[in-house]
Amino acid sequence: MDAVVKNNKQTVEEKTKRDTELLKKISEGDRDAFTELYISYQPRLIKFCSRMLKYDVALAADIADEALIEVWRSAGSFSGLSQPSTWIHSIARFRMIGYLRKNKELLQDDDFEQLNIEDTDLLPEQEVIISERDQEIVDNLAKLSEKHREVIELVYYRELSIKDISVMLDISENTVKTRMFYARKHLKSLLSNTDLLDTSNEY
Repeated sequence: MDAVVKNNKQTVEEKTKRDTELLKKISEGDRDAFTELYISYQPRLIKFCSRMLKYDVALAADIADEALIEVWRSAGSFSGLSQPSTWIHSIARFRMIGYLRKNKELLQDDDFEQLNIEDTDLLPEQEVIISERDQEIVDNLAKLSEKHREVIELVYYRELSIKDISVMLDISENTVKTRMFYARKHLKSLLSNTDLLDTSNEY
């Protein structure tokens, strides 16, 4: 069992490393790298977008393609502060929000709250403005495991739902909740002011 977990962890780490390498090559105009990234992410982005588009797979595919074109254009802006998958899915999320703002009839009121739609055209790397209050959290994120750091970022900084994170990472919703529980517990133990991490917030 330990061997399986170890191998899965290596697979995740190797994929993160490979995606980072691909983004660097794409920023240099490498079309083969873009093709590899496209094949890897396009089905996942379609699945990610379709849930908020009333499972209109054709429309989700269009938005996924637009997001990946944006990845081609903006790969050089990837800073490495987040996971490549987080950054790429964030671009898709912004594209989807832009579409839904113009087609509000596709959404129910609860969907607007979930997406937290705002009138903004910021790129994902510009989205997160770290306040002084949050600085201690950011400083301690690096001390968490890769999986725990990822769910903290997706919940708190990307404001994704448990269901969306489950789709993005291809894991069960219960696994997302378990990772979030232990991530928050570990992070809380590192903070000098535990009120910074409001555990009363229902994610």
